[in-house]
Amino acid sequence: MTFLKPFALGAALAVLPLALAVGCNQKSQSESAESKDFASKVAEAQQAEGQAQGVTKAQADAMAKAGLQPNAAGIQLTEDQRALLEARIKAEKNNGTAALLQEILDRDKQIRELNTKVARLQSQLPKPQIATEKDNHFAMAVRFLKGKGLSEEKAKTLAARANILEELQPGWQVYQQYAGGAYITAVTQGKAEIGPTEYLHNQRAALQKDRDDLSTQVQDLKTERSKVQEEVDALHSEKTTLTAQVSELTTLSQAQKAKLNSMHYLVGQRKQLENEGVIVVPVFAKDRMGPKAVASRFVKDLPLDDPNPQVQIQASDVGLAKISKVNVVPGSLQKDKDYTVILADDRKNATIRILDPERLRNDRVVFAVTD
Repeated sequence: MTFLKPFALGAALAVLPLALAVGCNQKSQSESAESKDFASKVAEAQQAEGQAQGVTKAQADAMAKAGLQPNAAGIQLTEDQRALLEARIKAEKNNGTAALLQEILDRDKQIRELNTKVARLQSQLPKPQIATEKDNHFAMAVRFLKGKGLSEEKAKTLAARANILEELQPGWQVYQQYAGGAYITAVTQGKAEIGPTEYLHNQRAALQKDRDDLSTQVQDLKTERSKVQEEVDALHSEKTTLTAQVSELTTLSQAQKAKLNSMHYLVGQRKQLENEGVIVVPVFAKDRMGPKAVASRFVKDLPLDDPNPQVQIQASDVGLAKISKVNVVPGSLQKDKDYTVILADDRKNATIRILDPERLRNDRVVFAVTD
């Protein structure tokens, strides 16, 4: 159902165009000024980068038209290419070709200036984190704040006060800053095909269209009701439908809450999971998540609000006769601190007990079984 989304999107769109969000213990004029300065710098850097990308594309098209090949390292001309181009312009008898070559020279200078400007602006900002398909903005914020020395509880509190984006798209740049007790974050387009502003605008437009369609339907029903008394039965039927939708939304909300308070996991044979790209098994390091460890594969949830959360694994469930070992991925999870593994005497099953539910709440875990 889409009835819940306008509220979340409304909060995110309130911080456009850069999706700037601030979480702090106590608002003050200095923190507000710092937030505005941060947002201004990110906006200026993004604008300059967009201009540079546009000019670079135009340069590539012009160079292709002129039969020139750009550097392997980029579109900018080398000193030798620039000198050769200047010589060609002087010798060129075709005015149209000479104008095109001069345009390439002029644009090359513009690209250099824009790249210098982008580098200068980005040097004034913290290095952004590039979002991937698996990234979650809230979890990213908590990790960042914990890296600044904050406790997990304090980090979650500050992150919760910020207008965290509900979804991150691969390629988006996530800027983060913590200063003076304030957490500031901004999301920009980066190398992605679509930016946060346009993405959220499109979603909001779709939701608004659904809302308008529903309002039109309700108005039509009211009009019909005033004309024909028989439509009363139809309105009662409509009321029943709407009640069912409210009930469905309530159920959905409860399910989402349970999802956030659960550990999401999958179980499989270690070698098969490695072959499928779900996990990576380095030679001299601990197992880690692979490129195919996408959210859609983690269909099993373990509620962590239970007193003693645990996962039962049967050898037969993964096509094995016995279980000799269970590797828990990512390898950053610590055995006997975050979890413990208990193998049955007959090795037919294994029990994984969660010792630190907070560490694994709303997180993904792979249990790689070896025979």
